[in-house]
Amino acid sequence: MMTINKNQIFLKDKEKSQIKWAGYTSLIQGLILFVPLFVLGAAINWPASLEDPASIALPRLLENESAVRTGYLFYLIYSIIFLITISFLTELVLGKNNQILVKLIIGFAVASVLARSIGIIRWLAPMYDLANLWKISEDENQRNAISVVFDALNSYGGTIGEVLGVSIFASLAIFLISIGNFLYKSLPKWFSFFGLISSIGLILTSLEIVGYDPGAAVITLGTTLVQLWFLFTGFWLLRQSQK
Repeated sequence: MMTINKNQIFLKDKEKSQIKWAGYTSLIQGLILFVPLFVLGAAINWPASLEDPASIALPRLLENESAVRTGYLFYLIYSIIFLITISFLTELVLGKNNQILVKLIIGFAVASVLARSIGIIRWLAPMYDLANLWKISEDENQRNAISVVFDALNSYGGTIGEVLGVSIFASLAIFLISIGNFLYKSLPKWFSFFGLISSIGLILTSLEIVGYDPGAAVITLGTTLVQLWFLFTGFWLLRQSQK
């Protein structure tokens, strides 16, 4: 008669717990983006409003300060959860195997969070300083100077946050974790295929860094694919944790 010792039960419970946490964080990662999309979209027509000039964007920040701060705080939370989710998925896929690949995945995920955070913080602090200066300024030359600073800060923060953080570093982390699953077959093949397609779609959104405008359709498609990958992964892992 087969006997199961306490260590086997502990390992089984530990594996079940890892699957469940990876499932929950993947599901949250896939869903939480809808909060800033809804809140900021309703308040300032985000993300289309990122292209607006200072004369429109700065007064609107002050008019919708509560909604903007709430939306970007959730966007910051979403960005931080990316690292947590990728860490859980990396543990499931690779475990103690190929520690070089593990370090690369986690490294790109950390870089993604840091870059995203820099991009987001510009809308929670320095932009409000500019908005208040714009409000009290009555001199056209001073407003022109504020507009120049606004454009430079927006371009700089946007390139770091959206291009490096959201597109390049995040797509590399997803790409490598998908390759890792091909190698070790810890999760189903669809996880890898879907992850590779998502990472390619996401990297295409960064083409502006080489002077090519990918267009709204490509950006929407790339972002949607990644969110669906997290959602499908989360639902599947939570189902497996119940078995």
